Amino acid sequence: MEGELAQQTETFKKTETELIEDAADTSAAGFHDALAQVACVHPEMDTSPFATSNRVVDGQLVPRAPLA
Repeated sequence: MEGELAQQTETFKKTETELIEDAADTSAAGFHDALAQVACVHPEMDTSPFATSNRVVDGQLVPRAPLA
């Protein structure tokens, strides 16, 4: 029984990791698509400072701390 529970736990963790990665990939793809739309409407705009890894703090773009 313990072996079966350990296997189920391992399967759950693997599936959870895959789902989180899929959600992150989808979010990043949506961000890049939206950024491409902005660049299309405003071709003179430098979009290089914008990234999904940034956040806004006190009106400034700040890189997020990596997750441990």
